[in-house]
Amino acid sequence: MSAVHRVKQAYWFSPRLPQVECRSTWCSSQGYKTHTHTQLSLGLIVAGSTVCHYRGADHLLHAGEMVLIDPHAPHSCTPLPGQTRSYHMFYLDAAWCQALLAEQSGQPVAAIHCQPVRVQDPMLFSDSLQLLNSLARHDINSATPQLNALVSTLLSRYCSAQQPLAEQSTTRYMRQRLLSNLQTSPSLATLAQELHLRRETLVRHFREDTGITPMAFLNNARIEYAKTLIKQGVWLADAGYQSGFSDQSHFHKIFVLHTAATPGQYQQANESSSATITI
Repeated sequence: MSAVHRVKQAYWFSPRLPQVECRSTWCSSQGYKTHTHTQLSLGLIVAGSTVCHYRGADHLLHAGEMVLIDPHAPHSCTPLPGQTRSYHMFYLDAAWCQALLAEQSGQPVAAIHCQPVRVQDPMLFSDSLQLLNSLARHDINSATPQLNALVSTLLSRYCSAQQPLAEQSTTRYMRQRLLSNLQTSPSLATLAQELHLRRETLVRHFREDTGITPMAFLNNARIEYAKTLIKQGVWLADAGYQSGFSDQSHFHKIFVLHTAATPGQYQQANESSSATITI
């Protein structure tokens, strides 16, 4: 059995509260490959320490502290050598957060930017744990106002509106082509031929604009789509195939690298409508 199978962790998501997805992981030494989320991410360190590589720097986080990650922002997290850490993650729908921030500011919000990465806010930390307790009890009636209050406070204290980052036309074209059909995404050689540029030039442009390589972007998009399919009850083998992975082994490997969890562990949350979270 691989190390990730032995890690105690659980996910929570429900169609009754689609604005949020949660993850809880205990005593894990598993790291993450550089990846992105479409959602605004809020992490709570409850035991141990972890290093988050984000915005070109390493941020050391200890128990009782939180981390904020902008939507679509590349990042990776690893525990200190020889140590484990326990943490909870909230993945907050970006469009919903933008609408709340627009309501607060009285102006349209095209993108969200979190000023700090490392946050020390004991009250917000406590409120987040209370929300997790409500979700663990499947108490949506209590969780809904708690979530609204938590995110409203989070946005007002630590987030601001940001214009979408400008990107080169080659990057925009590559994004569109790579996402147009995840099962038949073009190779880098094909894209280079279509754009009449060298492959090295394409990779450089793409990395400058996104912070990751085209292949990392594609694998991340495939994993996010596979998670969406799993939420809908699609079998794991079918979810992997429809997301563009050639075989189950490759799907499993990339899923673990990007999430530090197996597809089966993620599926368990769906099989019971929501995962059981123990705070």
